[in-house]
Amino acid sequence: PGGGPGRGRGAGGGVWARPAAPPRRGRPGAPAAATAAAARRGLVERHRLTSAALAARRDVWTYVPPGPLPDGGADALVLLDGDMWCGRLGVQALFDRLIRDGVLPPLVVLAPDAVDNATRAREFGGRPAYVNFLAAELLPWAAARLPVTFDPSRTVVAGESLGGLTALYAGLAAPRRFGKVLAQSPSLWWRPGGPGPVDGTDAADGPSWLAERYAGGGPRELRAHLRVGRYEGDMRKRCGELRDTLRGLGHSVAYTEYNGGHDYACWAGGLAEGLVDLLGRADDGAREGGV
Repeated sequence: PGGGPGRGRGAGGGVWARPAAPPRRGRPGAPAAATAAAARRGLVERHRLTSAALAARRDVWTYVPPGPLPDGGADALVLLDGDMWCGRLGVQALFDRLIRDGVLPPLVVLAPDAVDNATRAREFGGRPAYVNFLAAELLPWAAARLPVTFDPSRTVVAGESLGGLTALYAGLAAPRRFGKVLAQSPSLWWRPGGPGPVDGTDAADGPSWLAERYAGGGPRELRAHLRVGRYEGDMRKRCGELRDTLRGLGHSVAYTEYNGGHDYACWAGGLAEGLVDLLGRADDGAREGGV
């Protein structure tokens, strides 16, 4: 698949898929069936937060599913790049379908805007300030206002590309807030203070900075779902290495190499697959798959 919307191009464009493309449980923005059940939609709102950690105001999209929620609050998803997922792609329709079809439990989504490419490059990656924003400001703000859990085993942080690395770093730096991570095409080339275009680039022949941090950070109970495209070159190699590092540390890791590239057209289906794996059924240990 390819040609979908992205940060570097406009909203237009087509998507094509060959028979070996990854299966898709649903796609953002697809029309719901004309039934009474399908007409029930979650509530989507946009809020403005003041963050001391970021020294900035930040928009956050929230999604609250329709119908009754479980005692103790609904499962939580912190979805990075909210301006893309909620502002441009209408991902709330996907959540409506997955919850309505019973493959996901009722889910509250918190999706902070990345603002723009320059802000994203400055804040994403292995940045303690951004993790503080997510863990110490965004989650408590949500818990005070929304029917959402504070249980890390029911809380997923998810991202793609540089957001995927950010999600993995959040799982390392704030394990008492984020017990589950969904990382798609994570930018494991990133290293703070290096010579690359976004604060730094790892040497290609060594372990990634993030893998080193996990290996040296002590044991943590983490469940991760890693996804990477078969055509993503060094990113695919590094993702496999991180999988092996995490499993060697005793973490539960599902790993998928999909038949695609670095594109929201692939990540939309991967978001559904990853959430179903992390929240939709009981943890039966590490799994590995590929299509």
